[in-house]
Amino acid sequence: MLFISKVTSNKAFIMNFKLLKYSFLSIIAFGACAPSVQAQTDYRQAPFYDIEPDINEALPSVLGVNRAASEMLFDRQNNVTDKASQQLLMRHHGILEDNKFIVGGRFIGSYIAERTNTDGKFPILSRLPPTHTSGNYDNYSVVNEGAIGGTLTLPYITAYGQGEYTEVEYPGQEQTQWRKYWVTLGDLDVAPVYLTYGKKTVAFGDFSSYAPITHNHSSHYFWAQTRRPLVELGYVDNGWNATASLIQSHRGLRVVNAPDDEDGWGNFAVNASKTHEIDEVRSFKVGAGFLRGSIYDSTLAHHPPDFGLNDREWSGAWNVNGRYSHGSFDFMAEFTRTVDKWPATDSRVHALTVQGRYKDYIWKIPTTYSLMYSEGMQGDSGDEWHVMRQGGAGLELRATPNIAFGFEYMINKSFVPLIMPTVIADDGVVSHTFIAGTKVTF
Repeated sequence: MLFISKVTSNKAFIMNFKLLKYSFLSIIAFGACAPSVQAQTDYRQAPFYDIEPDINEALPSVLGVNRAASEMLFDRQNNVTDKASQQLLMRHHGILEDNKFIVGGRFIGSYIAERTNTDGKFPILSRLPPTHTSGNYDNYSVVNEGAIGGTLTLPYITAYGQGEYTEVEYPGQEQTQWRKYWVTLGDLDVAPVYLTYGKKTVAFGDFSSYAPITHNHSSHYFWAQTRRPLVELGYVDNGWNATASLIQSHRGLRVVNAPDDEDGWGNFAVNASKTHEIDEVRSFKVGAGFLRGSIYDSTLAHHPPDFGLNDREWSGAWNVNGRYSHGSFDFMAEFTRTVDKWPATDSRVHALTVQGRYKDYIWKIPTTYSLMYSEGMQGDSGDEWHVMRQGGAGLELRATPNIAFGFEYMINKSFVPLIMPTVIADDGVVSHTFIAGTKVTF
């Protein structure tokens, strides 16, 4: 984690903030002029030391580490909704060995410096209100995630469990928690279908965020996670990834919700995507999904678990997304919307994300540049709570195969918490945020 001394005055904060911002933009400008390399270069082949072989040689034959698998399983920015099927694909392609217990871990720590034009109102996503100061500037360090996980690969069975510590937990959660666990029955070498049971992100939408650390409005508004196990039936073949999920009727994490039937299985989701390889360097993916039960079903916004009025009815949401890749460039767009109006605002809720990233090198360091724009809308034109917008530029440097440094500059427009938006919203808020963070993965 990057540790920077606390700013003790408004003037000093602004000076440091500008220095950090301009230094960050200078790095981007320099990187844009750096000589490029072939687009299809695999980062795992970068000319840096790799500790995995030495570790695996020292471990008993049934134990192992696998950084490629850990990168995917712990990643909250990519492969958000399809980790169970990605595990099977890794086994199919020989990346995950059979008959092993593979351990992994990740640490993410970040430093945040933020400034707003309205005291106490900081609309940056992925941060919770208690984190912020009551003034118009703030700077602090935080542990985003300290996680450890294990994967068991037996014939026809792939099991995974992950525990973690975080300082940005949601209301009702503990800082230390079992984040996810599941068991998958299936072998893509035998048949293109699988069955998963466990606590995990619901396969609904894509919700990738190209920024190194911060989420976009699509994931902030519609990322569906369960607190109880679900059942997921999947199909993976020839670029297709299709799922149908049966979800227990409960108030899950983030967007999952059901009106009243706490003991039933009335909630469900379906999702499908198709990836087409045009040639060796070009491809595109299109996807769509539907979730039956979301939190946008009550006259009282109740993002924290177990809050809200009893006037809830089923409130579904649909999603479309697409990605085009050309060599080391990726461009993605995603749109998600509720089927019915949210009673809390008498308007449908939608989220839109448009983002791009480019992978290159600065000197010999693998580098990813990213630009991301997103918006969340939950009101009519003219409402104080009409829309929130976020734009950001990101830079991530892979210093070693196991360590990456991320830098972000974010600008946010409007302050519209999803708890009591019609009461707290302030359309005049503008904030600027600089984030620097470290990711360590094994």
